[in-house]
Amino acid sequence: MEAAKTERIENILPPEILSLPKVEIPVSGVTGYSLQNDEKQVVFFVFEEGVSFPDHSHCEQRGMVISGEMIIEIEGKSNLYQAGDHYQVPNDVNHRALFSQRTVLIDMSDRPNRYDTT
Repeated sequence: MEAAKTERIENILPPEILSLPKVEIPVSGVTGYSLQNDEKQVVFFVFEEGVSFPDHSHCEQRGMVISGEMIIEIEGKSNLYQAGDHYQVPNDVNHRALFSQRTVLIDMSDRPNRYDTT
């Protein structure tokens, strides 16, 4: 378990993803790489253990957990998502998320500029 905490991001994601533009996230412990076109934005995220997002809402969001786990609370109902699980957060619905361990996700939205990139 300790090795997962200290494993470098370069050992988690392939160079092709690491060469994509980074997304700007105002939360410490989150790294994301964006692939987008005129219709969608896909982000390859790494969330460090203990990262949480308070209640918020935005456009529809869907994705898949690659490794680790995430708890999403939508309208008071919590769901645990682990490696291989798919998730969907409806448009404009309040939700929050918690990452109890380092977690890798592929996340997609129909807004091509949901996250700014650097």
